[in-house]
Amino acid sequence: MDNLKYIYIFLSAFILALVFVPLCGAIARKYRILDKPDNKLKKHGKAVPYLGGAAIFFAFFFTLTINQLFEYHTLKGIAGLTLAGTIIFTLGLVDDVKKLRVPLKFCVQTLAAIILVVCGIKIQFLGNELLNIAVTLLWVVGITNAFNLLDIMDGLSSGIAVLAALTYFVLGVEASKIFSPLAALSLAGACLGFLIYNFNPARIFMGDAGSLFLGFMLAALSLTESYTFNNDLAVLTPILILGVPIFDTLFVMWMRVRQGKPVYFGSPDHFPLRLLRFGLPVKKVVILAYSAGLVLALAAYTAVKLPAAQAGLLYLLVFAAALFAAVKLSKLK
Repeated sequence: MDNLKYIYIFLSAFILALVFVPLCGAIARKYRILDKPDNKLKKHGKAVPYLGGAAIFFAFFFTLTINQLFEYHTLKGIAGLTLAGTIIFTLGLVDDVKKLRVPLKFCVQTLAAIILVVCGIKIQFLGNELLNIAVTLLWVVGITNAFNLLDIMDGLSSGIAVLAALTYFVLGVEASKIFSPLAALSLAGACLGFLIYNFNPARIFMGDAGSLFLGFMLAALSLTESYTFNNDLAVLTPILILGVPIFDTLFVMWMRVRQGKPVYFGSPDHFPLRLLRFGLPVKKVVILAYSAGLVLALAAYTAVKLPAAQAGLLYLLVFAAALFAAVKLSKLK
């Protein structure tokens, strides 16, 4: 596929998002679907409309449809991705309007992940099929919620999603895949169009409809890629690509356990919030997170190219750096 086609697909999703975001914002304001400050975790100055996630969702799927990108995947795979993605988006949308209980949200997310597995979108490199399924469910539900937890600052979650999706695109093209890199490129364009309105100071939020959908879709697309070009350790590549939300989720869980508090409650322990309290302005914190995401994306790309021993060393270095950062961040009061 030529480069002009890639540019056209990216711009299609980007322009659609640019159009859909203000429309969704107007609907959110009309029906009072707003994120109101509470002086606890939500400290923005005034109520901000949700439904930015709806713009991402529709820009993404409209791009796949108008460019006839669905024809590059099996009917079963497309049905699974579309149905499961729609379920997750609907779950987030309902949660934005009326807060749902955590157990119910986990049950619906697990159902969506099971749909992916049934449609053949799952981990396949483990020796046991039951283990493949179990790890797939854990991965999909975990990343879905990791992106939801990361959505705590203007432009943070959407910007990290752009970097992750573009990395999937590059790896997919090099692996001679067709659908997965095109879908990733569409997702990147939709997120970037939303980011224009969401970067600090944000005029609209993606809400749970957006953050859950982004996490789910990035988790699902990671399962359609091939990473083991030169070494078997490259199957760990998605962990690096999605390293920022994974790091933040594990860091928050660690801090909550240390404090003897439930890990699933809202917490100001997220690393961006700690950097904010340290004195960095919002834009610098977000750009710092983008930089970390870019470094991890480059590390992921490099790990795919290296022999096993050198890739393993690179993974160890990244893990050591993450552990060092976690210890330093934990000391910020």
